[in-house]
Amino acid sequence: MNVDLLVIDLDTCKRCVPTGERLKEAVKLLAPVAEELDIELLYREFVLKTPEEAKRQGLLSSPTIRLNGRDIAQDIRESECASCGDLTENHTRVDCREWHYRGQVYPAAPTAMLVEALMGAMLDVEAPSVGIQPLEALPENLDRFYKNRKGGSCSCCS
Repeated sequence: MNVDLLVIDLDTCKRCVPTGERLKEAVKLLAPVAEELDIELLYREFVLKTPEEAKRQGLLSSPTIRLNGRDIAQDIRESECASCGDLTENHTRVDCREWHYRGQVYPAAPTAMLVEALMGAMLDVEAPSVGIQPLEALPENLDRFYKNRKGGSCSCCS
C-alpha cells in the first residue's frame, strides 16, 4: 500500500514537518499489523519544489496525504501558514491545509487520525489504486506561493 506525503516544504513549514513526522510514526505503529495482513506499507515523501511538479502530482493543498492515490481528507480546508509565508518574497500570504478530526481543528494531522486512515485503507486494501490526476493550473494559493518563493525553486537555496 502506497503511503504518500506531498508537500511544498519539509524544512520550515510548521504544518508539513509535524504531519510528516506523525505519518511516519503511524506507519511504524501499524507495520506489525500490516505484516500480519500481508500488506507492504510503502512510505514516500514528495517535496514539490516547482509548480510543474505540483501540477504533475495534482497537488491541491499542502500537506496532502494519499493512501493508494486517495487523499485522506475528503475536503480541503486551509488557513494562513506564516511559516510558509516566510519562504516567500515579501511574506506573501500562503494557506496550508488544516486537519479536521473529531470536531476539532489541527494545524498538523493528528496521529490518531492517521492511524485510523491507515487502518481503514488496510482493511480495504483490495480497493483499486487511484491514478494521479495532473492539473492544468494550480489552485490560486499554490500558484501565489510558487510565483513568490524565495530563490525561485527551493527553500534550501534561498
